[in-house]
Amino acid sequence: MKPLLRRLAATCAATVVLSLQAVGVAVADPEIGPFNSEQCRATERTADADVPRAWHLDRLQMEVAWGAATGKGIKVAVIDTGVAAKGTAYFTPDRLTTYDFLGGASEKDKAALGMDCTHGTEVASLIAAGRPDGRDVDTRTNFAGIAPDAQIISYRTLSVSEPQEGEVESLAPTIAAVLDATTRKVRVINLSQSVGPLDPLLDDYGNAVAAALKQGIVVVAAAGNVTEGVQETSYPAAFPGVIAVGSSTPTDGAAKESRPGSYVTVGAPGSDITALLPSRVRDSAGSANQAYTSALVGTSYAAPIVSGVVALMLEIDPTLTPEQVLDRLKATADPPPTAVPDDRLGAGIVNPMRAMTGVMRPQTPEPGADASVAVAPLPTREPPDMQPAMVAVGVGIGALVLAAVGLVAAVTIPAAVRRGNPAD
Repeated sequence: MKPLLRRLAATCAATVVLSLQAVGVAVADPEIGPFNSEQCRATERTADADVPRAWHLDRLQMEVAWGAATGKGIKVAVIDTGVAAKGTAYFTPDRLTTYDFLGGASEKDKAALGMDCTHGTEVASLIAAGRPDGRDVDTRTNFAGIAPDAQIISYRTLSVSEPQEGEVESLAPTIAAVLDATTRKVRVINLSQSVGPLDPLLDDYGNAVAAALKQGIVVVAAAGNVTEGVQETSYPAAFPGVIAVGSSTPTDGAAKESRPGSYVTVGAPGSDITALLPSRVRDSAGSANQAYTSALVGTSYAAPIVSGVVALMLEIDPTLTPEQVLDRLKATADPPPTAVPDDRLGAGIVNPMRAMTGVMRPQTPEPGADASVAVAPLPTREPPDMQPAMVAVGVGIGALVLAAVGLVAAVTIPAAVRRGNPAD
């Protein structure tokens, strides 16, 4: 995740103030308005030789997972900087709706030749960049979102992706966006941002998140990054009921930047991550026009991967509650090399197929892990109803075996192949 993302206060809106008061939030709230992504600062297209491959899709076996679900019909709120909806073939207007809580382009934005939409675009693309008709948009790369048919509701509440020293933005727009997303009945809220325990609006933030959870909305947050050795609790990741996501490397180690904490739920790839950048708007927005990045590092990018997995889970079983989603992610994760829970990876690295089907993880670490370290036993749980997903999953991985008494038999869904040997 980039360094702490700070927020810019804006004007009040009476309608959202009522929503704030309803959940005990006393802060005056900014006004929501449309977001014009054509005002985003754009990046030149990526040259053919530099178009990256997305290793995290191979690691998570997404080609197999997409045989079971693609996130269709699931709304995911991305509360971040703006998201560039123009100049890309990965999003269509019916899958990306954008709002602004910061009142449009500021004088600073105009002087910089456009609004900063980098971080939000990266995050949204990791969740739901499309695969029309099940095919890659750009034949030069395998890149797509984890839930390529999910719908993104984007809220601009942050003005910069990388704040300068001393820049402070109010938490109020983010609180307002959480509440607005709750009223729009999204199923998932992604918060790839963090604040420390001394933020003056932290209690209001917690109330808004709790209200979303109470309405059955799954809240996924970046666990935060270690910055200059500071070890402090990160919010919203540490709020009760939130799925806090740490960052892993291509060799399944815990990324050194990932902030440790007892509240970390699971880990996901967060090193050398490929994502979309805001691209220039041209008459023909084909894949050749697309700008990519492949050097993203941090829990900001691990969190949307998990948000995408949650969208897949909810497509298969829309009745899952936030608590059930959290429990299943933990119970089905690929165990880390260390004891569970790991202070940076929680229960381990998210496993999309197991998460969708409810098949428990093995009781020992994956091959290559340190077998001398004990792994905590899985919690006792009732087995999920596998019937709705059986046909689709069977296409991708073969039939799952059910025991005669109706319990899930021992089924192994291996962790995907690891790539390379970079240092953890």
